[in-house]
Amino acid sequence: MAYGACLFGGVLPPLAAPAEAQENQRATLLERIAVQDENARGPDAGIVARKSATASKTDTPLLETPQAVNVVTSDQMEAQGVASVSEALRYTPGVQAEANGHDVRYDWLWIRGFNTYGTIWLDGLVLPGDPLNYATPSIDPYTLERAEVIKGPASVLYGRAVPGGLVNLVSKRPQETAYREASVRTSAFGGIEGAVDMTGALTEDGTWLYRFTGLARNMHSQIDMERDRSLLIAPSITWNPTTDTSLTLYGYYQRDRDVFSPRFYPAAGTLLPNPAGPIPRDRFLADPNADSFNRDFYAVGYEFSHRFNETWSMRQNLRYSRSEQDMLLALVNPAFAFAGAPSNELSRVSAVSDDWTSAFAVDTQFQGEFSTGALEHTALFGVDYTRGISDTNFGNSAFGDPVPPPLDYLDPDYGVVVPVPAFQRSGLQTQNQIGFYLQDQVRYNRWVGTFGLRYDMSEIETIDRMAGTPAIDNDDQRLTGRAGLTYLFDNGLAPYVSYSTGFLPLLGTDRLGNPFKAQTTEQFEIGVKYEPEGARGMVALSYFDLTVENALTPDPSDPRPTRPSSYVQTGEQRVRGIEIEGKYELTPEFDILAAYAYSSSKVVRSNNPAAVGREMERLPRHQGSVWVNYRPPVVPGLSLSAGVRATSSYQTDATYLPELRIPARALVDIGAEYDFGALNPDYEGTTLRVNVSNLFDKKYVSHCLNLTGGSCNYGAGRAITANLKYTW
Repeated sequence: MAYGACLFGGVLPPLAAPAEAQENQRATLLERIAVQDENARGPDAGIVARKSATASKTDTPLLETPQAVNVVTSDQMEAQGVASVSEALRYTPGVQAEANGHDVRYDWLWIRGFNTYGTIWLDGLVLPGDPLNYATPSIDPYTLERAEVIKGPASVLYGRAVPGGLVNLVSKRPQETAYREASVRTSAFGGIEGAVDMTGALTEDGTWLYRFTGLARNMHSQIDMERDRSLLIAPSITWNPTTDTSLTLYGYYQRDRDVFSPRFYPAAGTLLPNPAGPIPRDRFLADPNADSFNRDFYAVGYEFSHRFNETWSMRQNLRYSRSEQDMLLALVNPAFAFAGAPSNELSRVSAVSDDWTSAFAVDTQFQGEFSTGALEHTALFGVDYTRGISDTNFGNSAFGDPVPPPLDYLDPDYGVVVPVPAFQRSGLQTQNQIGFYLQDQVRYNRWVGTFGLRYDMSEIETIDRMAGTPAIDNDDQRLTGRAGLTYLFDNGLAPYVSYSTGFLPLLGTDRLGNPFKAQTTEQFEIGVKYEPEGARGMVALSYFDLTVENALTPDPSDPRPTRPSSYVQTGEQRVRGIEIEGKYELTPEFDILAAYAYSSSKVVRSNNPAAVGREMERLPRHQGSVWVNYRPPVVPGLSLSAGVRATSSYQTDATYLPELRIPARALVDIGAEYDFGALNPDYEGTTLRVNVSNLFDKKYVSHCLNLTGGSCNYGAGRAITANLKYTW
């Protein structure tokens, strides 16, 4: 969303002459900088967010939050031309965005070396998902005000959570100020996307507000014949009967009908040489007879809040969501990509799935603001309940069924017969989790203490329909907590220290049939944040020490040591690092975003000899990025941006083969936006934005899991997009 559009509902002041236009532009930008009263969930004016509710479930300034929190605003997403949540987090330190390479289906995010797939939150409630379920949804960033990341354990408020961090997406909600936009987007690959976003008051007194967001997409990708096709609608309505009471009802429906080429490239021909030559990055590896990926996701819920008096208030958020998916694909054999030595002939298999996953979640909070002597308290008491179901059915013809003919990647022949394999995996998992939590944010002069405890009861029932064995129950009860202390200096500096713990229930049993215990996490963190007085900016520096225990590692007693079929919980992993992020609107014309992460990771204990003492997978030691946005005063209405994002080398295969180490890379992005209202008042509200990611079209591989099979994928190549938008 353009800066002027965000603040004034998309209406820029009429510009009669270049000099007058320049002065008006400066006046508008300076007024934007002066905004102080901001909402913890947006909308935000620009790339800098001052508050967040994700890390505390209260309206808390980021400066007072004793933990690293990254916020990507909708303005930043739009300026960078992102089309997925993964792309939105490309410039976030400690996050390996697009960790599985270019993919139109999912958001592959690794935070501090831990995979978040199947464990994402939306508006403070967990989305349906499962690491083994292909129906896991992907929320379109066009429907979001923010993408936020809490670094490290977050169980004290959310229960089960990935050790490296928690991603919470914040949806657009009805606003009292009228705003309407319509846009059309295309790319150099071809295709088109249309979108609308409208909000405002339904009644003159503002008692009823509405928002409607919709999008239709049929875009081509960097792979020939592939199509990214989606249709979504996200309506919501807010009722404010009094200034103390608010109720928002909302819905979300997204229909994905992708023509998909599976990302299963071999190492020979991508990361490593192949006598037949490199495999083209745009080669379609599926077949028109088996290239379907269908997913339907919907959600309905409400957000209710009521203030009883000056001290006490309550909130309740409730949502039911469900995602269904089916696919039939021809793909390169993940285990053995070649029948013999590497060549231009790729061995293939077919895969089929029929999955669904659902989540019912409700979170009830009571908040009190009061004083006890010289101490000021913001106390939070809450209880939340989640019921998640994951139903999976998957088959792969590599397990004995007929397979498709090989594919010659130099001269592919499509339209072949693709056998539909039988299911080899069929399971049903049901999780019930209830958590009771309390938190107190205590203020004494310049000191802010944040203290919290939570007790969770988690029960997971797993049914293996193929084995026909009795259901397996994994039950866990855990107490987690957080303690943090921040000191607020007059000059905007805020040093802090914190300690937090977390847990993540694990599915399955060991070789003897004993259910796995929950994985546990603890983190020590010290840091300092800086918010300049009288300007819009936020700089955060943190050092953390994160340890994970009860990690799964191969069972040394397994009769097949080269292909372990069972695991034990004697593993331990550790990550120590430094993260820096700065977002600063230096002048009315110049914004800058800079980030750096240093990660020293170690597999402390494992029954995999190759891993002990080595770095963790998919965690580069160095990650860095810089992005700038410049609005030249001599050309009113023009905005120019450029950025670079770089990572050092890292490992992705469990055997730590040197030849499969992913090389370091640096990618350049640029963009430009022009507001035609600066050219002629009749065009007020019309903007054109062009973005180019990976400007120099660097060809790189994101990961390689083994040496023999189709276990690698290319990263996103150069993508050029253009977006024409009209606001009124």
